[in-house]
Amino acid sequence: MRQKIRLALVYLALLLFPVTLNFFSPYVSIDAAMTGLVSGSVLVFAGMFVSGLFLGRAWCGWLCPMAGMAEIGAQINKKPANVRRLTIVRYIIFAVWFGILLTCFILAGGLKGFNPLHLTENFVSVDEPMKFITYYLVLFTFFALNLWLGKRGACHGICWMSPFMVGGYLTGRLVRLPQLRIKSEPAKCSDCKTCDGKCPMGVPVNAQAKAGFVKSLDCILCGQCVDACPNRVLSYGFKR
Repeated sequence: MRQKIRLALVYLALLLFPVTLNFFSPYVSIDAAMTGLVSGSVLVFAGMFVSGLFLGRAWCGWLCPMAGMAEIGAQINKKPANVRRLTIVRYIIFAVWFGILLTCFILAGGLKGFNPLHLTENFVSVDEPMKFITYYLVLFTFFALNLWLGKRGACHGICWMSPFMVGGYLTGRLVRLPQLRIKSEPAKCSDCKTCDGKCPMGVPVNAQAKAGFVKSLDCILCGQCVDACPNRVLSYGFKR
């Protein structure tokens, strides 16, 4: 039941993507920053950081529109992605974009205001023919990368949003906040490694669970490992 609810949420988020696209757009954030304005996308990114303090990357597994594309792609290419190499690429992309964003604010003379509906004045991101080109290009890019690179390949390789959640998670861990994690009872584990095969992010769940909880920064708390475990070793829980 849990996975059905999760899939329903990510597919709903995908269906709503024409409405919400600008609120996840790195371009919109830069365009607004050129005039010293904070766009809706920057506010969403800040919200992701705050959520990461307590929920890690749960957004990626439960609410992200591109999670729906990842689920579709995983039905075609079930090979795990090269996580280590793609993670390096992802953070390079993030560093370049974030650097440009800060530079734009500096050149604009600093922060001058907030405009959550920047380039989204009609409350719908894709509201004219030319914007459909951007919309379909984003969908095609994420879908093609998932097919080419493996499960959640686009998430590992180009996602500019996950670093905010990772930053929030690391900050929360540093100040010892209670954080939602996948916890385990190692004594009940039969070492079948079913959890490893179910993880869409390529996290070595079996090995990390033996320490009592999954600590990987790539864990998106989707719960597939929890629901697949035949011995009920894994469960959700808050941990400092």
